Amino acid sequence: MSMDDTYHVFGLKITSAINLPATPILHPRPDADPDLVIAYGEAPEALKNPKFEGVRFQADPGEFLLRVDGVARYHVQGGCRITITPEAGANEDDILVFLMGSAMGALLHQRNILVLHAGAIAVNGGSVIFTGPSGIGKSTLAAGFHRRGYPFLADDVCAITTDNGHPAVIPGFPRLKLWADCLKKMNTDKNTLKRVRWGKDLEKYFLPAEGFSNTPVPIKSVFVLETTNTDKMEISILKGAGKIDPLLDNTYRRRFLEGLGGKQDHFRQCAAVAAHTNVYKVVRPDRGFLLYELMEMVEARFLS
Repeated sequence: MSMDDTYHVFGLKITSAINLPATPILHPRPDADPDLVIAYGEAPEALKNPKFEGVRFQADPGEFLLRVDGVARYHVQGGCRITITPEAGANEDDILVFLMGSAMGALLHQRNILVLHAGAIAVNGGSVIFTGPSGIGKSTLAAGFHRRGYPFLADDVCAITTDNGHPAVIPGFPRLKLWADCLKKMNTDKNTLKRVRWGKDLEKYFLPAEGFSNTPVPIKSVFVLETTNTDKMEISILKGAGKIDPLLDNTYRRRFLEGLGGKQDHFRQCAAVAAHTNVYKVVRPDRGFLLYELMEMVEARFLS
């Protein structure tokens, strides 16, 4: 594109050199500086003295570097800038996958925003969060309820702020990543959707979400998904300190905080969510994803 576009995502005014999957602001105020600038440029090969290093990343307070072979390097600085250095021949769709994921997650951590690995929908003026390990069905549940008419708020990267003293979901990018078999359950033709290109055997597709809001939505309930090797499907409400651990465990890229810092604030944020919301444990069979049966069981709780 000839010039950078401006977007409103995660409560941030974002000016980006790469097309984001969101509706651009048509007439942004020229006198208002963006909260975040995403630009192509020269990211460092390595941080000077990173406090923590992972397989693909290095982290230091206020600075983060993500390196994805064959795709790009992402330099995240001070919660206000992401510099991207693509590798030769890299596809922009692949670059976008990691920008929307780990790079954006690191930036939100830098801004002291709680980030959960979760999906979220809006329900009667409140929000409902689905969290749990990868592949458990968070995105599938969010997509199923969105198809049922519930406004979509977040997928994978779920940002949480405080609104009038109450934890609230900040709407993210208006699209979901779904496996081909999940799309089939919802009678959606995968051939009409853009495929997640990263990984040759990855049968995931982007499903656009409609009816999107930019306003933080107070959290009503959190559903923590687990599987069992039996046919059991049940929901139980968690109490006391047992409400906090699932939030800590399902923080998005929690290891980033080892280098970025802010672990004490992170614990307080998780405790605040636990104190103000209902947290449920949802157990489903690990064989066969009974989507609509699970939706009926969960819906009965968040509508009660």
